[in-house]
Amino acid sequence: MKFGLTHRILTSTLAALGVLPIVLSGALPKLSVVLLLLGLVGALLATEKFQQSTAARYTAAIVPSVLLGVELLRFIGGAPLLDLAVEFAAALQIVRLATRRGAMHDQQVILLALLHLVAGTVLDKGIAYGFCLFGFLLLAPGALVLSHLRREVEGNYRQGARDRTGLPVDVPRILRSRRVIGPGFLALTCLLSLPIVVFTAALFILFPRVGLSLLLFQNQHALRSTGFSDTVDLSGVGAIRSDPAVVIRFKPPNLPDPAPPRMVLRLRGTAFDEYRGGGQWSRTSSERLQLGRMGADIPLTRLPDPAKDGLYQFELEPLDPTVLFLPPRAVALRWSASLEGTPFRPPPLTRGAEQTLRYDGAPDRVLRYDIFVAPPGEALDELLPDRERTRYLQLPHELSARTRKLAHDWTAGLASDAQKASAIQRHLSTEYRYTLAAPSGGKIDPIDDFLFESRAGHCEFFSTAMSLLLREANVPSRNVSGFVGGSYNRFGGFYTVRQGDAHSWVEAYIEAGGHGGWVTFDPTPSSGAQPLGATGGFVGTIREMFEAISQGWDRYVVGYDLPTQLTLVQRIQRSLEASRKSSKPGEGHGMPLGRPVLIALATVALAGGAYWLWRRRRPEGGASATTVRAKQQRVATELWLQLEEALSARGAARPRNVPPLRFTEQLRAEGRWPFAEEAWVLASRYAQARFGGVPLSADEEREFARRVAVIRRPDPRAEATASPAE
Repeated sequence: MKFGLTHRILTSTLAALGVLPIVLSGALPKLSVVLLLLGLVGALLATEKFQQSTAARYTAAIVPSVLLGVELLRFIGGAPLLDLAVEFAAALQIVRLATRRGAMHDQQVILLALLHLVAGTVLDKGIAYGFCLFGFLLLAPGALVLSHLRREVEGNYRQGARDRTGLPVDVPRILRSRRVIGPGFLALTCLLSLPIVVFTAALFILFPRVGLSLLLFQNQHALRSTGFSDTVDLSGVGAIRSDPAVVIRFKPPNLPDPAPPRMVLRLRGTAFDEYRGGGQWSRTSSERLQLGRMGADIPLTRLPDPAKDGLYQFELEPLDPTVLFLPPRAVALRWSASLEGTPFRPPPLTRGAEQTLRYDGAPDRVLRYDIFVAPPGEALDELLPDRERTRYLQLPHELSARTRKLAHDWTAGLASDAQKASAIQRHLSTEYRYTLAAPSGGKIDPIDDFLFESRAGHCEFFSTAMSLLLREANVPSRNVSGFVGGSYNRFGGFYTVRQGDAHSWVEAYIEAGGHGGWVTFDPTPSSGAQPLGATGGFVGTIREMFEAISQGWDRYVVGYDLPTQLTLVQRIQRSLEASRKSSKPGEGHGMPLGRPVLIALATVALAGGAYWLWRRRRPEGGASATTVRAKQQRVATELWLQLEEALSARGAARPRNVPPLRFTEQLRAEGRWPFAEEAWVLASRYAQARFGGVPLSADEEREFARRVAVIRRPDPRAEATASPAE
């Protein structure tokens, strides 16, 4: 592995891992995101030749000042300070990445990447940020060690520096070398992050939690959803059908095995009672009633009965508007994972017009709540006074005559309201076509055009048409918006509801057998009244895995608060107590170990013992070729230093800029040194051992040292009898 290239790749990866959480958070304008991504790609592709050029130096000096001036002007124009600061920090990283020269700049890149990850915790804490954080922690130790090594090389060996033997040090050659680091060294260095991650995770679990609301500069961005505000326009609904963004995860009770791949549940969000004509729905009332906070069951129609009620578990992503979604026959709500006496509470819950449930405050985290559902045999009476009944029979004056006639034609001869509703539902779902194109959306009377001209539209056209036809047939009705259901995630064991599962249907007030209540009818053809199917094949599997991991990240990391922490402590205490009770008297109070654990521990112990014995019994000759070569080079260098000292003592000092072999050749050429020939022979043998890979035997080492001693302390008789070395 080339030292310089490996170091460059690691630092570039860390820089990208720091910038990506910022540009993908959704907090920055789209133009800024595109420019930052393009700049990041360009910086990663910048060549070393450009980085060493004069243009790179000018870029590093001028561009940050220009960017700072632009950001100041945008701040004066009213742009948010936090977004501008984060955007400038990301741009600064890109400039440094494109113009870096040497280890000092690489260390600045690593520091900026760490600061970007800190900023990412404010902008976005999703699973994408989690992957970037894990990658940074894994690669940072290796990058820091290599940066330190490179800085030592560049600091100790300046331009023109020479090693101890007098040879010039080629720093680029060291950076290109494959012998400085190896795969094992790099892997073990990066694995140093594992103890750090474990220690940090322990602190994360044990240290008391603080709420997200304490971050005064918090900047959350909720998913904007159509159809749950105070008004609905038919011409603007339906295009979200293909949006795969996750909005809800839920677990139904009594799930069979295997679970159905899709579940039609019709999660009710909000409803509208007033049709203004022209395809517009609104509400006549804006009254809200506060229901309560966490810590107690919140009755919707009655108190829950866990013995007979079904229990649905919901996780709602931050959504705007702040609407809670309920399954049919919901009777009570409970905030999940809540503890009394803790300062961390979800926002207050209010019930608005048309039984719409909302939570107050801006959405800043995933909400978890449980819904109790009445059993099928229980009748849920919902009174509809006469003064309220009029609202649900209201029709616009401009409703066409042929629309009114169609309602009577479809319900002629039917006595009960239930029969009328079923007949209208059957006609619409079988005789009309579902499409997202909404060909009637721009018409003056879109419902009339839908019923008699285009005969095609999205779910809002079907539900609006049925509601108006029911009202003409004297059946109270209202238009409902929500989500049709979800697709099953086999990795997480939950159903995923996406933005594209948004749907609209009808609730009709039906009286039968002395009871009355709102009954759901869905006139949309089955092709448009089904949850989005899961993507098949490899892509679908990866998406399910990613969504399951995302749920775990949101629940156990982002949503890890004081109640969750206390719940975890209580579970650990209960587990320890159960293990103590299950242990036999006299065997202590430790947790019993199963056979798999004992086998694993024994295997690890045997492997460790075998490795220790192998290390103890390995012969000295078992050293690697690299170690042997390094030892030979070290011995040769020590012998040359002895020879150089001896020559200096005889008055022949070597200049620092002249290599050993060339120096002894110069001594021979001068012809005035009696030991010049002997010194040249020894220098040649040193060069062969030091650079040629020809090792010195033990006898040759002793002979080399003897000849150096002769040169150091000249003896005419010794010089006369000394023979040239081979």
